Amino acid sequence: MEDDREYESNVLVEVQGVDIIPEVASSYRPVKGMMFSSIDQAFDFNCEYAKKAGFRARKGGSYVHGGVLKTKYFTCCKEGHKPAKMYDSKGDCNESSKPYYKRRKRPTIRCGCRAHIQLKSVDGGFFEVDDFVESHNHRMVADSYMHGKYDVEMIVQRLCAKKTFSSDYSFEYDVNDVRELIRMFWADETSKSNYLAFGDVIFFDATFKTNKYKMVLFPFTEIDNHCHSVTVCAGLLASEIIESYTWLLQMLLKSFGHASKVVVTDQDPVMKQTIASVFPNTRHRLCMWHIMKKVADKVGADLCNNEDFKITLCYIVWTD
Repeated sequence: MEDDREYESNVLVEVQGVDIIPEVASSYRPVKGMMFSSIDQAFDFNCEYAKKAGFRARKGGSYVHGGVLKTKYFTCCKEGHKPAKMYDSKGDCNESSKPYYKRRKRPTIRCGCRAHIQLKSVDGGFFEVDDFVESHNHRMVADSYMHGKYDVEMIVQRLCAKKTFSSDYSFEYDVNDVRELIRMFWADETSKSNYLAFGDVIFFDATFKTNKYKMVLFPFTEIDNHCHSVTVCAGLLASEIIESYTWLLQMLLKSFGHASKVVVTDQDPVMKQTIASVFPNTRHRLCMWHIMKKVADKVGADLCNNEDFKITLCYIVWTD
């Protein structure tokens, strides 16, 4: 948290009336007339320059004519100002009521910085740097506080530090031959206490690859004495194969010391095989929600809505 606060303090400082030009090696600096084969290539170059300079870049506005991109801007992340919304006395954003007052939920990092790169289309396929403003009206951020494409190293270092300072914190990760992160597991002290209290039955199900890293999130969930869901640990996997599942369950055993008596999952044949191998004394059951969701597809709507059939089905599914 101290690192986060220090980073934010650096981000939010504005140097009034002072132009700051970052000191960057000429090989990383954009110059007027520089050519790029695509917008993505130009933005990658600009992001590398921004990292060396100590600020974060973002894509700005565009000018399109006849369906063809003519001009593109890359700006500093502190370009412009965040518009303030008007709220009434009840906290609703409703301009028809009085009185209004301005409310800002969180600090903005924008301070009207005018640093930017302007690209223009050349010959329909290339883009040339047409204008480059390198002066900023704010301090640069120290390299150790910069975010971006190095965030994997950042999160690994932070969780390793937690593990160093807290003997009860568990964090494990694995990389492939080219040093790419392929799996990760973590559990904190509170999670371990919850597992000891409510760990007889545990449920886990992979989420879809909705994050930009295309990794699968594996939350491990239990039900506490208030019938509330409690997440006791989690993992990230680059692929849903037996090797990855086996590693994940082994890390759970390593962290908690014992397996749950019952594991509930969806109908995943790879997971079924892995649980039988890593948790040989654990009873594996399928999720009732998944079962009932597929009943109509298997037996048809008419039979699915038959009351006698539903009673018989529930008796079969829930019996021991």
